[in-house]
Amino acid sequence: MLSSNFQRIPMYTYFVGLASLRTTCQPEALRRMLPTAPTATATCSIWKRLVSQYQFRTQKPVYYPDRQAEMKHQRSSPSMKVKSPTMQQLQQQQQQLFNKTGKMLQNRMQSRGLPKDYYYKVLGVHKHATIQQIRSAFYALAKRYHPDSTHSEQKLQHFQELSNAYNILTDETKRLEYDQLGSIKDEQAFLAQAGNPMQMDPETAKKYEMQKSNDEIQKLTGNEFDLSLSFVDATVGCKKRLDLRYLRKCDTCKGKSQLMAHREVGKEPCRRCNGTGKVTTKTVTFTSVNTCSQCKGKRFINRNDCETCDNRGYVVANVEVLITVPSGSKSGDVITIDNPNTKQRVNYRLDVPPSEYFRRIGNDIHTDKHLTISEAILGGNFTARGLYENVELRIEPGTQSETQIVLKNKGVRSQDGIGNHIITLKVRIPRNLSVKQRQLVLALAQAEEPLFERHQDVLASAIKMV
Repeated sequence: MLSSNFQRIPMYTYFVGLASLRTTCQPEALRRMLPTAPTATATCSIWKRLVSQYQFRTQKPVYYPDRQAEMKHQRSSPSMKVKSPTMQQLQQQQQQLFNKTGKMLQNRMQSRGLPKDYYYKVLGVHKHATIQQIRSAFYALAKRYHPDSTHSEQKLQHFQELSNAYNILTDETKRLEYDQLGSIKDEQAFLAQAGNPMQMDPETAKKYEMQKSNDEIQKLTGNEFDLSLSFVDATVGCKKRLDLRYLRKCDTCKGKSQLMAHREVGKEPCRRCNGTGKVTTKTVTFTSVNTCSQCKGKRFINRNDCETCDNRGYVVANVEVLITVPSGSKSGDVITIDNPNTKQRVNYRLDVPPSEYFRRIGNDIHTDKHLTISEAILGGNFTARGLYENVELRIEPGTQSETQIVLKNKGVRSQDGIGNHIITLKVRIPRNLSVKQRQLVLALAQAEEPLFERHQDVLASAIKMV
């Protein structure tokens, strides 16, 4: 029971005082309000009874007297006010930061010799492109230059540049820095941490793999393929062992899954996503929501679905075939073979790039043989590269430049006949001579008396230069 003096004080006053004591541990605040200050145990007991009996609640915070005076002093003192920086101030601070590091980054960009909008040009987008446009451009080019679809070293390097451009331009902070400076700080470390974009976005990477599979199957539905050969292999003839990829009926569903997949009888909710069509992946740093890979976002699966062929009714199979390329073949020729398993006729269209050494005109092969001045004057025996084997040449003394040597029946052997190998001799005139070489040329010129008299002034100046 409360004392009579305690009961005569209004309950609101008791509650405020007890709240001050409870929250601030200031017993002086309660002693001012109570005629006799109770002990700590009695105070806690009174607090609990008042809270349970009156359940007093207020929207305004209740401060103890010292805290209330402190807040009043802060409101009256302008020096205690904390001003948040404005947007203009933040932009000025950011500009100062860029100006501080800009000179160093610009020097590094200039040392690399790349323009400021190089990464935009790599992706083929303009400078104000959206993130979605950048992603679409990247995945369209990645299909062409991905390491799984090409083994060219130049294309692999181009794919690395595409990945670097994608990682920088899809990061808002790095893109802002790149737009202003033409480069980013610690670019190598950032790109190493970013990794392969095809692994960063699982859903988009899955779409890329599905599109790649569909494109591959679309190619296999036809009966014509491309075969790349070197100039010598196509001209001389060769044999190639290739893996022929073709479509055959699925052994699991016997080719019926494509018809059964559209029936409503076997439909049931997907167990992986619980019929939502979405799968949530939680990690320590972030949470991602992706389309369910089992039901493809349809929320239902069909018991008639065939996982072996993905409801296509057919699968991709391989068989090794031997292709005989006849001699005299050229780019655009078609070689037809039979698939040993399906007996289907398959056409291979040859793609033969030009050679840096040989030139083919009809069935004739043309090459160049370079000689020095002394070799052209003195002549001798030389070795030249032939189409089938190296050939020995006998060059007469005093041979002039553009002289042609014809090797009979050393050209292309085709159904139209056998061509010749024509070698054109070209005399090289040196641009830079050593002191000894210049003196020997001057001695040769002096030996040619009529020529020496006509060019005496020129030779005299040349001697002074030596």
